[in-house]
Amino acid sequence: MGFSMNGSTGTSLVAALTLTLAGTIAPAQDLRSPLEEHVGRQGTFETGNQIHKNGWRMWTGAIQTNPEVATAGTGNQIYMGGMDFGVTPRTQLGFSIGYHRDPTINPVAGASPDVLMSSYALQGKYRFYEDASWSVHAAASLEYFSYESAIFGSGGGSDADHVIGSLHLPISYNAGNDLRFHLTPGIAVFTDNMNGNDFFGTIPMLGVGASWKPHRRWLTYGSVNMPFGENGNTVTSAGTLTNKPIWTLGAAFNVTPKTTLDLFVTNGMGGTPATSIIGMLPDADTTMIGATVTYTPGRSERYRPNYRGTPAEPLSRRQEALQHDGYTLTSADTLTPGAVLGSLGFGTDGGYSGAVQFSPDYDGQMEFAYDQVADDGSVATPSQIPSLSGRYMFGVKLRFLDQNNGSPVSLSGRALIGRDTSASLNGVLYLGMPVMWKANDRLALTANPKFAAFGSERKFGVGLGVNYELANGLQAIAEVTPVNDGDPLVWAAGVRYRVPGSRLDLDLSATNAIGRYGIGTMVAQDDARVALTATYRFDARRR
Repeated sequence: MGFSMNGSTGTSLVAALTLTLAGTIAPAQDLRSPLEEHVGRQGTFETGNQIHKNGWRMWTGAIQTNPEVATAGTGNQIYMGGMDFGVTPRTQLGFSIGYHRDPTINPVAGASPDVLMSSYALQGKYRFYEDASWSVHAAASLEYFSYESAIFGSGGGSDADHVIGSLHLPISYNAGNDLRFHLTPGIAVFTDNMNGNDFFGTIPMLGVGASWKPHRRWLTYGSVNMPFGENGNTVTSAGTLTNKPIWTLGAAFNVTPKTTLDLFVTNGMGGTPATSIIGMLPDADTTMIGATVTYTPGRSERYRPNYRGTPAEPLSRRQEALQHDGYTLTSADTLTPGAVLGSLGFGTDGGYSGAVQFSPDYDGQMEFAYDQVADDGSVATPSQIPSLSGRYMFGVKLRFLDQNNGSPVSLSGRALIGRDTSASLNGVLYLGMPVMWKANDRLALTANPKFAAFGSERKFGVGLGVNYELANGLQAIAEVTPVNDGDPLVWAAGVRYRVPGSRLDLDLSATNAIGRYGIGTMVAQDDARVALTATYRFDARRR
């Protein structure tokens, strides 16, 4: 991972990982967070489970084609998100969103038209019956649906918007040893016709699935949902409709009792209950890779803060300072729960950026960033970056090891996904796995493996950084990132000053990186540039 360990550090790291896994099989408490129970929805497949009264589930994520697919940006994505709330012991209500905007992966009727499919759903679920072995529910949705594409003559928005809905009757059987089987008959109702073309219409379906939860932190699952509609649930390469089964296989891991990372594969392209039966076009024969992050908010004694023990808080001033990112490298720590960072920076060669980062709870962080990259005329597009236009990004960071809480190092995973503001709306996927070792009260070392993908381009790099506290409130930061394919070395150096008696940090830095976030930190220009950045920190939970 771009760093080395001596024997004692390696032994400590193995021990920390062992303790992390051991925490997954710790004796269960009587009361669990909603994420430590069997889930009511596996991907978009309904099961006979639901969250308890006053429980919350909030999720966001995306389904992604293999980035090797030769389309603009990062391939094709379906973005999704939503929320469920347990209103009563038997009833839950919520909403969900699915959004897709890309050309078809492979030609449809000899062309690769753009497809814009979006759905916004209100949904509810009610439990009719439950005993030690069986549970029977009804789940329904009412959705605003839009489908714009030349495939159905709705490319200009003609006849594109409709109200759709779904009804599912999930039945789950508890076979013991945390193994459950699911049978879910249902129906989704779309319009039969769009601009004189056959559309999905009414789609009866029957789904079967299974889930296994051997302990509170792990869940594995799989399902197959077979449609029986008269028109079909999938657009074919010939431009017609046909029925294809929609399958999903995945696993979920609780990073914390209140945050779950879910990874899965599927051939579907829906993000809401009704659209969950739609196959990825064309032909539903493309394996999509999905990832979601689910969070349950709220303060309850049933929700332990983490699986490692009592958090090491309050943090020292230095520990808190190291939660802030560097100039081209990411901190391996997450912000203190409730902390919000607002950042705004301006530099030479036309570069500027802004970001908001927020930690809802331990070991998790969300962010939104906008980055207008610098341009000295030396960066090639689209080989180094899709365009030099401004780029907006949404991101999530999850911490797996915490040196402040007994681990030998801090280790996190970070993902940023977004698009630029050019006419092509090029997308870029960025992944990083920063590792930080706090050698003493003043010195911290970082190794940050990075990956970025767009179109057919792949960038790999390993950033190395040093943060040294020169005096109270004054840090010196230096970073370098070698990048593959012979691209120039990226470097950055500067000083960070905490204004006395405030929560304001001021950074003066020099770098050859064209940006501050995502792929911009992996692309170097010929000329060094100077940037001034202000970052303000406040506590949203301050009482």
